[in-house]
Formats: sequence, structure tokens, C-alpha cells
Amino acid sequence: MTTYKTLKGKKIKFLASDPPAAAGEGQVWYNGADYKTSVKIEAWSAGGNLPAAGQSAAGFGTQTAAVSAGGTPPSAYGLKTFEYNGSSWTAGNNMARATGSPYTSAFGAGSGTLTAGWVTAGGYPTANNLVEHYDGTNWTAAAVLPATRGSGISNGPQTAGLYFGGTTGSPPRTVQAGTFHYDGEAWTGGGDMNTARSNAGGSGVTGSQTAALCFAGDIPAQTNKTEEYDGTSWSEVTNFPRTASYLGFAGSQTDALGFSGYTSPGNAAVTTTGYDGTSWSSRPNMAAGRLFYKSNAGNANDALAFSGEGLTNSTEEFSGVATLKTITDS
Repeated sequence: MTTYKTLKGKKIKFLASDPPAAAGEGQVWYNGADYKTSVKIEAWSAGGNLPAAGQSAAGFGTQTAAVSAGGTPPSAYGLKTFEYNGSSWTAGNNMARATGSPYTSAFGAGSGTLTAGWVTAGGYPTANNLVEHYDGTNWTAAAVLPATRGSGISNGPQTAGLYFGGTTGSPPRTVQAGTFHYDGEAWTGGGDMNTARSNAGGSGVTGSQTAALCFAGDIPAQTNKTEEYDGTSWSEVTNFPRTASYLGFAGSQTDALGFSGYTSPGNAAVTTTGYDGTSWSSRPNMAAGRLFYKSNAGNANDALAFSGEGLTNSTEEFSGVATLKTITDS
């Protein structure tokens, strides 16, 4: 006789009452009356608009406590800060860095939380090595990155973060493979990526110094290469399903999202793809494609995407909610 375990590789569990919805996605339970399974419902939905259309702001925080820092155009963004509470954006205090470059706050890389955030480097057309901390109210200048960089990624918390990839400071810029460790006060060198790149996706605020992710980007041609970092060295793993750059991203090394971005033959995709630490799979599409410059926040189940080229003030929220579903024979 064929059993459920033979067909699906899992046994049906017999429980006196229903378990939490998030327990064991794909597992089947029998509670004495019904057969139930845990499923995840995923979708993008519209969030509150930013006060003006813009792009290239650094993002960090959670879906309900996020920060947009800097960006262009200067008339609307520049050194300005906006905070998101899950429904609307409000203005905060300006960043600490001086104006210049002429776009000193464009293409910066953000990570951390609303009350302990940090933004690293950026600038256009000449990149910088400036680092700033945010405490939920004020910005404070911090220890500078050891090298000028543009279009790289900040990852992890303010006191145990990484910066990797990007480009050199001045035109003609070249892509970089270097990794830098940050403890909130000083920087040290880490292992180089196997593929130097800029404008990549990666693990964001929920990444860490010992478990980071980097995927796709420009080398300068677009790539689909994916790498994982263990705190010492980078290893190539399963390729991202498409060559792309300027992706939005959220999540950790074992539970990440990559969405939208510039993709061959030059269109802004609406595609969302998830990573489970081993393989990539399709997720629901965004409402509108756009080029992101790290204007994102949150994790793989509660992600936030805002602004983008070009130009837009729209915000989208991604939700992955586990729920129990009754199994019927119909």
C-alpha cells in the first residue's frame, strides 16, 4: 500500500490540537477531526508613498521601522532622512556628511536598525569612504572605511558588520572584491570575493560577519554568480537564476530575497526570487519594476522596497505569512 510518507517523504503527525501556523511548512497534521498543513502565503502590496520621487537612498531597518538616508535629486533628498512606520514616511534629521561630490549621499550602503543604523561610503561621480551612525534621531560621523568605495553592500548590525564589493573612488572606476569587517569603532580586512562586482544583491540587515550573501551585480558585465561568506572566505554556490544588477534585496544567508533590478536586455524586472541557503525559487512579482540602489529594508518575510530609478516615490511591502490550511478530499 502506498503511504503519504512514500509519496511526500513525510509522515502525518497526530496531535491533540493544532500547532503554531509557522511550524514545519509542508508537514501534515491530524487533530482528530481534520487533516491540516502549514503553508506560507506570500505577496507584495502597496505601502505609503515617499514625499517625493527619488532614487539611490540607503535603506535599513525593518518593514515597520525603516530609514531612507540620502539619495537624489538633492532638492528632494540630498542629506535628508525619512523614517517609515509601516504605513507612512516622516522626515528626520539630516545626515552628518558635508554636501559635495556633487552627490555625496547617493549610492551609500545602509544596514542595522532604526535606532542603531549605519551608512557606508557612496557618492557620485566620485565615491567616498565616509561612515555615519544613526540612533533614531541624530547622525554621527564614525571611523571611515579604509578605502573609498561606491556601489558596495553594508551588511549586519552596527557593531558587527561587513562592507564588500563596490567600485574604486574616482573615474575610471574599477570593480572590487575586497571585504571589510566593522565592529562599530574600527575596520579590519577580510577575505576577497571570488568575483569582484558592484551593484549586487546580498544579505542585508539580517546578515552577519560570519554568514553573508552576495549575488548578481556588475563585473562590469552583468553576472549571476552567487557567493557565501563564513567570516574568513567566500565560496561560490548556486547561481542566481538571471544575470542582473541594481537589485533590491533583503534577508540572511539562508533566507534571502532578490527583487526587480536591471536585467538583460536592459529592462527593469518585476521578478522576485527567494534563496533558502541551497537553491533559488520564484516568488510573487512586484507591482512595478525599478532599479534599486540599496533602497530596501527588512527580512525575507517582511521586506520593504522604496523609491528607485527613475524616478518614483512608491513603496512596496513583501509579506510571507505562515497559515494553517485544512486539507479536503475535493
